[in-house]
Amino acid sequence: MFRRSGKREGKLPCARCTILRAFLGLVLMLVIFGITAGNKLDYFALITTQKVANMIWVIGIMIFISKLGFWFWDRKNSNNYLN
Repeated sequence: MFRRSGKREGKLPCARCTILRAFLGLVLMLVIFGITAGNKLDYFALITTQKVANMIWVIGIMIFISKLGFWFWDRKNSNNYLN
């Protein structure tokens, strides 16, 4: 995998490629799990799209609040060094 600069930088792939590989691996594992489990997946009926959407909203709000708090904290600490 080459980066945009066209030269090889180290032996590790870029972060985008690593995330893509992990996602595709998880999708493949999910497909294999679904094929092998068959009708034994009745307990997944509890997971609905509305519950997943609510969970995404709650996690997103928690991440936003924590990042905002860290931003205020970092801003307050950086102003102390300037004075």
